[in-house]
Amino acid sequence: SVISRVSLGTNDYPRAKAFYDQVLATLRIPCLMDFPGGAGYGRKFPEFWIQLPHDGAAASVSNGVHICFLAASIDERPSSPT
Repeated sequence: SVISRVSLGTNDYPRAKAFYDQVLATLRIPCLMDFPGGAGYGRKFPEFWIQLPHDGAAASVSNGVHICFLAASIDERPSSPT
């Protein structure tokens, strides 16, 4: 896989949690981490997250989405863009 994890922001965490608990259970993907305002799902480690945005603002198309790519090592980290 090239994706390490994906996070989706939500404005209604309890409703989103209930939805993804039910939907992902059909794929045998359990909730592995649950904390106030966020949850991580996966088979071996959390790969899909739902959460209230970290900045406290409302989730929207441009706030709350987070995608991380998987690197083989820390040496593969890109340098800061110029």
